[in-house]
Amino acid sequence: MHLIIAEKNIAARRIAEILGGKEKLSTKKDGSVFVYEFGDTRVMGLRGHVVEVDFEPGYDNWRSVTHPPRSLIEAGIIKRATEAKLVSLLQKAARRSDKVTIATDYDTEGELIGKEAYELVRAVNKTVPIDRAHFSAITPEEINRAFAETKPLDFNLAAAGETRQIVDLVWGASLTRFISIAAKRGGGNILSVGRVQSPTLAMIVDREREIEAFIPEPYWMIRLDTEKGGCEIEARHTHGRFKEKADAQASVAASIPPLTVTEVIEGEKNDRAPSPLDTTTLIVAAGRLGYSAANAMRIAEDLYMNGYISYPRTDNTVYSKSLNLKGIVQDLSHGVFAEDGKWVLGNMRAKPTRGKKETTDHPPIHPTSYGSPEKIGEGAWKLYEFIVRRFFATLSPDAKWKTMKVNLSAGTEPYTTTGSTLIVPGYRSIYPYSDAKELNLPELSVGMILPINAVHLDEKETKPPARYTQSRLIQRMEELGLGTKSTRHEVIQKLIGRKYIEGNPLRPTLVGRAVTNTLSTYADTITKPEMTRSLEDHMNQIKDGQKQSANVLAESRDMLNCVFNQLEANEQHIGSDIMEMTVEESIVGPCPVCGHSLRIRRMGSSQFIGCMHYPDCTFNISLPPGTWGGAVRTKEVCPVHSLHHISLVRKGARPWDLGCPLCSHIASNKEALGMIPECSEDLISTLHTHHMYSITDIIGENADDLAKILGISRKKAESLQQSAEGVIACLKRRTEMKKFIRTHITPRRGRSPVKVANTLIEAGVGDITALGKADSALLKEAGVVGEEAETLISEAKKESDSRILRDLGIPAASLKKYLAAGITAPEDFIRTHPAGISIASGVTIETVIKHVSLITDYYSLKSPGKITNAAFRKGRSDLLELPGVGEATLRKLADSGIYDRKSLLAAEDAVPGISEEVLATLKKEAAKA
Repeated sequence: MHLIIAEKNIAARRIAEILGGKEKLSTKKDGSVFVYEFGDTRVMGLRGHVVEVDFEPGYDNWRSVTHPPRSLIEAGIIKRATEAKLVSLLQKAARRSDKVTIATDYDTEGELIGKEAYELVRAVNKTVPIDRAHFSAITPEEINRAFAETKPLDFNLAAAGETRQIVDLVWGASLTRFISIAAKRGGGNILSVGRVQSPTLAMIVDREREIEAFIPEPYWMIRLDTEKGGCEIEARHTHGRFKEKADAQASVAASIPPLTVTEVIEGEKNDRAPSPLDTTTLIVAAGRLGYSAANAMRIAEDLYMNGYISYPRTDNTVYSKSLNLKGIVQDLSHGVFAEDGKWVLGNMRAKPTRGKKETTDHPPIHPTSYGSPEKIGEGAWKLYEFIVRRFFATLSPDAKWKTMKVNLSAGTEPYTTTGSTLIVPGYRSIYPYSDAKELNLPELSVGMILPINAVHLDEKETKPPARYTQSRLIQRMEELGLGTKSTRHEVIQKLIGRKYIEGNPLRPTLVGRAVTNTLSTYADTITKPEMTRSLEDHMNQIKDGQKQSANVLAESRDMLNCVFNQLEANEQHIGSDIMEMTVEESIVGPCPVCGHSLRIRRMGSSQFIGCMHYPDCTFNISLPPGTWGGAVRTKEVCPVHSLHHISLVRKGARPWDLGCPLCSHIASNKEALGMIPECSEDLISTLHTHHMYSITDIIGENADDLAKILGISRKKAESLQQSAEGVIACLKRRTEMKKFIRTHITPRRGRSPVKVANTLIEAGVGDITALGKADSALLKEAGVVGEEAETLISEAKKESDSRILRDLGIPAASLKKYLAAGITAPEDFIRTHPAGISIASGVTIETVIKHVSLITDYYSLKSPGKITNAAFRKGRSDLLELPGVGEATLRKLADSGIYDRKSLLAAEDAVPGISEEVLATLKKEAAKA
């Protein structure tokens, strides 16, 4: 009996139908396993891997002292069957076979699956001949050829796949176990870490950081409307982006008739037909059609299994000479593609296009048989049609465009416009997936005068880098050597499944950011692509016989041991950081106000319990900061409020049981409520009766309703709320100062940031502004001394000053320039003349004066006089023409308010940095002019 083993049931059925030909095909089913028979041949389909690698017994207990996470690096590896019934039937058939052919997909994964089948067969039949069928499409021609030209199993290729399996198991299991235990996460809340998924996640997190740190800067673009013979034309100013509005406005003002054509450049552009499809290119294109990466590969796999396209996992972008391209076009030239197929046959290029990557395992992805929309189905049709039309395009002639570039002048201002006309459609006749559009310009010639219908000044802003789409991320993964063509989309799905990323385009969740930020801080090797790329390169060398699996596994263990050296040295910090940063919600019980669920929520180091019915219900319960321990729900329930008790869990310390969170909330807010002068014990008791437990509850209530609840007048209710707002503002400033201190001082034994902040608050330093003015002796009392104390005070002053400037209305883009020039405090703007600020920062004089006026108004000082940008530029130019005046001297003059010859001549006071003799000489020179 001849036993054929395919990778999946659908492939087994198709292969049996093709090889059986006219012979009668019978189907037998044993449980969920199908066997297809014809003549003396049986065809069985696996379910991908029916054997998995695992650790030897004894490593299942995550909290084992004997086998901690690091021990998994050196743990023994075993193989175990995952499909016992299927393996039993396979071996039963193998015992009676006199020939076995492995017909799994021909790639690393498929070869490993084939080797697993080989070993299962060999375990029960030591002598049966086993060969291998290589095919790239499940079509009659390809399958018959593959079984007529069978080859031996490629054990090197399978070894590369098995090595990757073991490496991924050891890295993933050991790191996931370590991080999850450190962060006290178990069950369905484990934190997954892996050698490919972690650097991939880091790319998404890094991009999000770039977006958050991005400060948009304004710029201006000028365009001009004209026409000729009723044809509207839009021209762009050749300067492109103007960084200063005044410069752009000056150019708009100078854009006056006549609008003259100064140059006409005509030419032709060759538009090359696209290259054949590899896996990454297919996923990118599918993304533009609305398919996710995983969905695109699932559909492509189904199309392949049903014989409509070639194998969809390939890096090849060059058709082999043996591929009958013309025959494939002929087979497709009916139904939906009848006209397009005939056009391709009549216009086929001498040689098909080719990409940069050429391999010999599989051809580029291409259609292998005709499928109608009805047969293929609505969900898959768009992708199949794209593959067909891309194939047609690779065999079609290039397109050609006639191009025209026209340069014009409006007054003294240069403009340009471009046009393009498709003169030879070429491949575009059958490939409608390009964004290129025709833009026809009327006939224009040098010297021609055109009307100026309008000049537009468009204000825009620079944009942050775009988030990754799934397809763009896969491209980037390929560039960095992360994963393989078969696994990249699976990595993305795993990240989505773990709730590390979400949305489209992709953005990290707080859990994803927490894991990445922590790993980047304490073991950044895991989040960088270099390690993974190195391992991938070496595993690929196993395929070619250049490296042995044992050597690569030993190298992998060495790398992982180095990572664990970093992790174990920082285990406590890693656990606490993740627990503080992650938002792992758990239901506590019913909301006392609306009855909906209350859930633990975390934001950074703060944590609280909030109502799930927000914003309709704003009830919430504050909790101690995460630095005291992560809040977890316990089984015990409060008999009064029906809420689960909460414990704060911190490594190295016994859990701190808060008890009922609402009982704790009432107790912890008692002191804050007591800070409000009007709050008596009776009044607080009345507030509690109406589910008002904190200062924010008082402030958030309508004054009339509050008066009714407390049985007081509206005036007293308003007074109570005003007092509450004062208290909460005070508490908010204290909190901000505590966060600021936490980010600027290093915790030491006996000196925590909280302890430092509390000492300062007791001494009357309750906010960042006060901290910036604090005496170093007070900080010494709080445990902060020397350079660290000076830095803390200096940074607090900078932060306070920046906040004042932002609050006064100075935009972020301008503020960035001021800070870079050393102009950091409001007094800097008052002390220095606007001319000096403008020259130092590069901000235009009119803008500087506007910003200085905001500050002088705030401090009730006299506003500076007006200076136009044009006058300032001319004055600066005139001064630079004076002998002995360079940029350094100009800056000193400007700081003292001397920005032109007139102000120089009028100067009576000495100029810092310039001697009286030099100043007198400059005045004489200015007078001559």
